[in-house]
Amino acid sequence: MLYHRLAHFRDTPSVKKGDWVKRGQLIGYCGTTGASSGLHCHYDIRKTEVVPSSHTEYVYGWSRNRVAARYIDPTPYIKNNIPMDNVFPRSGYAYLQWARNYAHTGIDLNGVNDLGKPIYSPVEGRVVFTLGTSWIKNRLGRWLSKNWNYGWGNMVVIEEMPGFDISKT
Repeated sequence: MLYHRLAHFRDTPSVKKGDWVKRGQLIGYCGTTGASSGLHCHYDIRKTEVVPSSHTEYVYGWSRNRVAARYIDPTPYIKNNIPMDNVFPRSGYAYLQWARNYAHTGIDLNGVNDLGKPIYSPVEGRVVFTLGTSWIKNRLGRWLSKNWNYGWGNMVVIEEMPGFDISKT
């Protein structure tokens, strides 16, 4: 199985755990939640599921080979502005690019005026995890940092449907 994680959504994702999604279906909007340093959509693909209660896995200090053993390059899934327009592919981190003290697990999708741009499902599959804005941030709004949800922030993890073939889309 492959697990597609899209992170740093502006708000709580528009899908929930258990939903079935098709490639190109709207799943949320671009933001900068979590430990993000700016507006973008982080997209990575993990080869195996992580602990079901949290799909956050940090790879700080991991070697490039260790990251490559658990993740695959999402580039083939980025087509026709799905999951998001990627006008500036060199402005964010790329797959396995050295970022701070680790090899980056996925790709940062960037474009012009990214805030609120739609993010679409890159595959057909089942939503196995979502993380939305905390109730505290929703209550206190403007007095709290945009980065209230640490780590990946607002995100969706989609388990790819067995037999899904991106080359046929």
